[in-house]
Amino acid sequence: MIEARQITKSFYGSVVLDDISLEVKPAQIYALLGKNGAGKTTLINLMLDRMPPDSGVMKLFGKESSTLGVAEKRSLGVITEDLALLEELNGYDFLTFMGKIYKMPAAIVESRISDLFAFFFDDPGDLKKRISKYSTGMKKKIAFCAAVLHTPDLLILDEPFSGLDPLVAGQMVLFLKKYSKPQRTVFLSSHDLSYVNKIATHIGVLDEGKLLFDGTLGLFTKKGEQQLDEALMQMLKPENKELDNMGWL
Repeated sequence: MIEARQITKSFYGSVVLDDISLEVKPAQIYALLGKNGAGKTTLINLMLDRMPPDSGVMKLFGKESSTLGVAEKRSLGVITEDLALLEELNGYDFLTFMGKIYKMPAAIVESRISDLFAFFFDDPGDLKKRISKYSTGMKKKIAFCAAVLHTPDLLILDEPFSGLDPLVAGQMVLFLKKYSKPQRTVFLSSHDLSYVNKIATHIGVLDEGKLLFDGTLGLFTKKGEQQLDEALMQMLKPENKELDNMGWL
């Protein structure tokens, strides 16, 4: 589904991604971890052809991301950092519009909108509210509904849990577990390790432009001997910080 070969990317002379190679296969839920500024969103933007790599090859569905046709794009569902919503529309009209973009039969779109809103939203009236009036969490939910409406084979989700309360984040975890099928792939970046631990089959760790780890969740946590956050802290080895000199605390 996703193949990156020797990807490099720099901005203003600063290397953000340095010789990154990874492969994400069908049936995997692959979680990309790392500190802020590690290059996670940049890597996703390269996957989506929002910018070109300086060198290397990025492929989705076996094709370079810059050459994807209509069929491949209709097999892709995305949540980006900016969400890319049509905020002048209400929730129902936005999802209906997305269904038309993906050439879905109207009856199927109607049924799936009903199912998704019943699962993710408490108030049916939210369907008729303009997205511009939604809270941050509601906007994330409607973006997720739009991403999965057409049941794409590849989901790419940039920080899908951020801005969500624990209840909704838990619902998203349940949904993604159910969504995972042998022919489908989920690639996500996240700082919310408790949720990642519940769904990820594979882990990648970016730090200072390098891919420090690329393998199964079990291998990363030593088959459950470590918690995910402990394994990540051990790998990234953050600098020890001292509080003793802060006498004002």
